[in-house]
This record gives sequence, C-alpha cells and structure tokens, in this order.
Amino acid sequence: MMWEAVAAEIQRRQAVLRLSSEVVSIRRTGRRIDGVVVRSAEREELIQGSHFISSMPVTELVAKLSPPAPAEVRAAAAKLVYRDFLAVCLIVNRPALFPDNWIYVHSPEVRVGRIQNFKNWSPSMVPDAEKTSLGLEYFCTENDSLWNMPDADLVELAKRELEHIGLARAADVEAGCVFRNDKAYPVYDAGYRDCLATVRAFVDGLENLQTIGRNGLHRYNNQDHAMLTGMLAARNLLLDQRNDLWSVNTEQEFHEQLLADADVTPEYLARILEFGLTKVFVKLDRVALGLSVGTASGLVLFLATLFVTLGGGPLVRPILGLLGQYFPGYSVTAAGPIVGLAYGFVVGSWAAGASRS
Repeated sequence: MMWEAVAAEIQRRQAVLRLSSEVVSIRRTGRRIDGVVVRSAEREELIQGSHFISSMPVTELVAKLSPPAPAEVRAAAAKLVYRDFLAVCLIVNRPALFPDNWIYVHSPEVRVGRIQNFKNWSPSMVPDAEKTSLGLEYFCTENDSLWNMPDADLVELAKRELEHIGLARAADVEAGCVFRNDKAYPVYDAGYRDCLATVRAFVDGLENLQTIGRNGLHRYNNQDHAMLTGMLAARNLLLDQRNDLWSVNTEQEFHEQLLADADVTPEYLARILEFGLTKVFVKLDRVALGLSVGTASGLVLFLATLFVTLGGGPLVRPILGLLGQYFPGYSVTAAGPIVGLAYGFVVGSWAAGASRS
C-alpha cells in the first residue's frame, strides 16, 4: 500500500514510472554508466541517463554490465548467495484469529516459519471485516522442492499446517494464493565479507551509480534502513551530499552460517572477545583511572589511620602498624593519616596503571 502511494505520487508529478520491465543489460563506458536496456512486452529499449540508482541484487548488477566487469569481480559476485521465501496467502472466514501482527513458528512438525496477520497491521488491508487474511511464510531456496511445488499444493499445505498449530480450521479457509520472493535475504556466510569487499570496491568506482536497499548493498537491513539508503542516495544527487550508503546499519546481528571448528582460530576468537568487550565496557582513560583509584585508596588509609589514632578499633592498630614495614615513615600516630594518604594515592595509582597496561 505504501509503494502504491509512492507510485501514485510519482505519476501525479508527471514523472515516468515503468512497471513490469526487466533490466537486460547495463551499458557502461569505463567508470560511467551510459544507460540501461530494459525489456517490456518482448520489446527492448535503451534508457539513457546521467545518474543511476540501483536496488537490484548487486550480483545481477555485476552480471549484467556491458562490457563485463573484471573476472575477479564477477567471481566474487557469483559467490554471494541469498535465501528465498514464498508466502501463501489464505482467506479465512472468521473476523479475528489472534491479536498479533505476526507469529514466528518454531515447531519442527511444520514447515511454515512465520505467519502474518494482515488485518492486525491495518484493517484497510482486508476488504471484508468479517474475514481474516493470513500470510504463511516458507523459507526456502529458489528451485528447491518447496519453491517448485504447485500453488494448489502449497495452499493445501498451508491449510493443514494452520490447523495443526491450532490457529484456525482448514475448513474455514475459503481461498488462497501464492507469492514467491526470490533473493529475499542476503546470506552472511563464512566468505561473504571478502567477496562483498571486492564487489564494493568495483561498484564504488562507477562514478555515476549508487546502489541501495537490502539487495543493492547485500546487507540484511530492515525496511526502514533500506528506505533510508534510498533517501540518502537522493540527497547525494539533489543536494550534493556525500552520504556513505554502505555505513547504514553496519551492525551485523544476523549470521546464517557458523564457522566450522577447524576455522575458529585463537586469533579469531580474540578479535570476537575484543569486539564484545569494547561494546559492553566503556574504554577507561589510564590517567583518569589511576587518579581515581589512587585517591580512593589514599582516603581509605587516611580514614582508617585517623579512626585508630582517635581511639577507635584497638584490634586494628597492630594491623595498620605492620604497614610501616612497607611504607617508610608511616605509623599510627597523629601524622600517620597524612602519610597514609600519600602512600595510598601512590600505590593505588600505580596498581591501576599496571592493570591497564
């Protein structure tokens, strides 16, 4: 609904919006993009321009360049992989099923991974208030057995699983359809980082091209981050800004492949530990830490000595007296608190500094 509103606004401003047009090739001369060849209704057309913004999968972008990108760039792009998914939309003849917008399903007894309740996002998404529209999402790989299953079979599978987990009866489902979404999730496997760095170095060298979105940057962004890269790209063009689109949401919180035990080196673990510690703990300035610990230590010794000299803690006096063996000039006398303050400050500062070395 949001993108339909965006399309309507584009057309209201008399801009050209081409739908159902496949990008066949991307023409370039050296480091500049000259135009894009698109196919629509079996007819190809070259669209020229001065600046280009691409949200298509960066793997396809590299593959469709003409002349081709260098061999090492094409090889790196080919190693970037995706996870796909399909959604089975079921129309349930009941006004309400559950209050959640979506539900993640973890049961190994079913294949569905997540269920969207579109009416709970917005009542406007369901035209009949007496019915509920659900989207059962299945995570798969393009052209695997689930992806290639006929639509009718997928609808029946979704109906059975919906009843199995107890959200609705299969008999209450009156219709269904299937939507397939390829390249939905960029995969962060063990080798993606180096491959993406190679691709990025080449793409960044194309001076009048910006890549945006989850697929354009091969980044597992949320929708708000993906849209932000588009807005920043527009500002780079219209306002002559220099926003780094690759830096949007650089937190890598999602990993779909763990390193094998043999690949986990002590150096790798040390980097992970260092990264985690810097995230959890604020870095302390060595001088500030030494001054604070030294001051605290000196005050403790000062107060303890003062307390004993004023007649308190007879059992503590001999213990404090032993410090004179290590701190020349210190004694449990009237001058002791001042000497103890100095010694405590020096020793505390030294110990704190040594611990940070």
